[in-house]
Amino acid sequence: MRNSTEDKIKIALIRHGETVVNFEKRYCGKRSDLELAKEGIVSLTEKKEEGLYPEAKILFASRKKRALQTAGILYPKLEPIVIEDFDEIDFGDFEGKNYADLKDNPDYQKWIDSNGEDAFPGGESKKVYCERVSAAFLKALDIYIDSPSYEKNGAGEKEADIAIVAHGGTIMAILSVFAGLNYYDCIVKNGKGYIVELTLDKKNDMRIVDKL
Repeated sequence: MRNSTEDKIKIALIRHGETVVNFEKRYCGKRSDLELAKEGIVSLTEKKEEGLYPEAKILFASRKKRALQTAGILYPKLEPIVIEDFDEIDFGDFEGKNYADLKDNPDYQKWIDSNGEDAFPGGESKKVYCERVSAAFLKALDIYIDSPSYEKNGAGEKEADIAIVAHGGTIMAILSVFAGLNYYDCIVKNGKGYIVELTLDKKNDMRIVDKL
């Protein structure tokens, strides 16, 4: 790894565009590999044309179609580096279901009563998921630092060093671990996200500098 002492970098954390399941407000997690809905593609294209998304030097994405499609629309000149553990949380038995399906399910009520701390039945807990994503995030930083894209001076005002296109949960996990924010306060809509800044040798000093 190159010497990165006190080097500040900016990262764009972007949630993928809308799928049909997102419109239906169903749990869409690690087990689902859906493509973007036509409306989701149109919305992303419009946001890109409006200049919502910063340029980036290097691009990471989860392996899911909805993330890779989004990455291709927003950053057509960059080849995404796939990080498998950027996948969404495993919703287990709740996968593909929404509130109407689950409101009378005692396992769902038990999960609600735990304030979302318990593992999803047959799936992951928030704690395990955050550990998975935080390890993946550190891996992405190492890849960037060791790549030709790395620049000591950092990104300009309207660009990011790194863009990560993944899932709502991915962003929630990164912000809760590295910025010290409440996981459930970091919910982000499809096609939206945050610009964050951190110092490479003090990774827990992450702060939000802008919203997308």
